[in-house]
Amino acid sequence: MIRLLFYSLIFLIGAVYIALIAKDDPGYALLSHGNWSIEGTLVLLLGALSILIGCILLLVYLLVKTIKFPGKLGNWSQSRKTVKAIKNCNKGYIELAEGNWREAEKHLRKSANSSGMPLLNYLAAARAAQEDGSQHRRDNYLLQAHKSDPQADIAIGLTQAELQIKDGQTEQALATLMHLRSVAPKHKQVLKMLFRVYQQLNSWKDLESLLPELRKNNIFEHSVLSQYEQSLSKQLMIQAIQNKNHGELKSIWNRLPKATRAEPEMIHFYCQQLLLIGEHKLALDLTKEGIKNHWHSSLILLYGLVQEKEPARQLETAELWLSDNGRSAELLLTLGRLSIYNQLWGKARDYLSESLAVSPSAEAFQVLGELYETQLADSVEAMNCYREGLILSAQAKELMSLEDELPMVIALNAAC
Repeated sequence: MIRLLFYSLIFLIGAVYIALIAKDDPGYALLSHGNWSIEGTLVLLLGALSILIGCILLLVYLLVKTIKFPGKLGNWSQSRKTVKAIKNCNKGYIELAEGNWREAEKHLRKSANSSGMPLLNYLAAARAAQEDGSQHRRDNYLLQAHKSDPQADIAIGLTQAELQIKDGQTEQALATLMHLRSVAPKHKQVLKMLFRVYQQLNSWKDLESLLPELRKNNIFEHSVLSQYEQSLSKQLMIQAIQNKNHGELKSIWNRLPKATRAEPEMIHFYCQQLLLIGEHKLALDLTKEGIKNHWHSSLILLYGLVQEKEPARQLETAELWLSDNGRSAELLLTLGRLSIYNQLWGKARDYLSESLAVSPSAEAFQVLGELYETQLADSVEAMNCYREGLILSAQAKELMSLEDELPMVIALNAAC
C-alpha cells in the first residue's frame, strides 16, 4: 500500500511538471510508417505512451499474481492447518496436565503432523495412552515418534523405558535401557534408570558392576553413592550367607573401598554375618578395631555379643573403656553381658541396673530379666523386667508407626 501511494505521488508530480511545460508550447509530434502517419501534439503522444506502458505493466502484474495464486492459496491453507494444529496441541497438553487421558491423546494425535513438533506430540500421546491403559497404542505412538525423528533415539528410548517401569514391565525396560547403553554408554540418565531397574529386579551383581560407571560419571553425589554402595554390599552379603558361600562373603568385604570398610555401621553388619558363620575371632578383631577408630554405640553393643576364648580379658578391656568414654547405657549393657559370660552374677546385675538408670531399653530389661530368672532365682523381678521391656518395645513400635504416618499427615495438612 505504501509503495502504491509512493508511485502514485511520483506519477502526479510528473504529470503536473509536464502540464506546466506544455502550457505555453505543447510541441509537435509526427509518427509515420509506410502509408500510415499520426500527427499531434507532443504532450498527447507522451500521455498516450504513458497510458500504454501503464496498461502493459498492469497486465504483467495481474499475470504474475495469477501464476502465484495457487501457491499462495496453498500457503494460506497450510498456515490455517498449522494454526489449527497448534491449538489442538495446546489443548492436548492441557488435557494431559488435567488427567483427561483420552481427550489429550485425541488432540495430540490430530496435531502431530501439522504442529511442527511431531516428536513431542507423539511422546506425550504415548504417555496419555498408557495412562488410559493401552500398551498397544503407547507402543504405536513411540514407533511414530521414531519415524518422525530417527535421530532422537535416546529421548524416545528413555521415555519408553520410563513408561515401561511405571507400568511394571521391568524386564522390557531393562532391554530398552541395555540398547540405549550400547548407543550411549556414558549417558547419565540411561545409567541412572539402569541403576533403578537393577534395584527393582534385585540384580545385585549387575548393580555392583554398574557402580564404577556411576562413580566415574558422577551420576550421584558422593555421599548418596556411598549409601547405595553400603546397601548393595549388605544385600550381596545376605545373598552369600543364604548360598552358604563364606568365601564370597569375605571377598565382598575386601572389594569395598577402604573408607566404606571403616564405617561403623558397615563393620557392625559385616561382623553380624561373621557371627552367623561362626567366625567369632575375626568378628571380635574387627569390632575392637572399629571401636578404636570410632566410638560407636552399635559396635559397643556388638562387642558384648561376641564371646572370646578368654572372657575375663574381654571384660577387663571393656571396663577400661569406662574411664575413657564415660558410663553410657550401651557400654554398661555390654559390661553386664560380659559379666554374665564370666558368671559374675552380682556384677552383671549392677551393670544392667545402672544401664537402665542411664537410659531404659527393652534389650537391657530382657537381659536383666533372664539373669533374675536363670541365675538369681527371683521370678518376681524377672517378670517385672520382662513387663517393662515389653512396654518399651510396644512404645518404640508405636513411635515408628507414627514416624511412618507423619509424611502423610503433613501432606494432608498442606492440601487442606
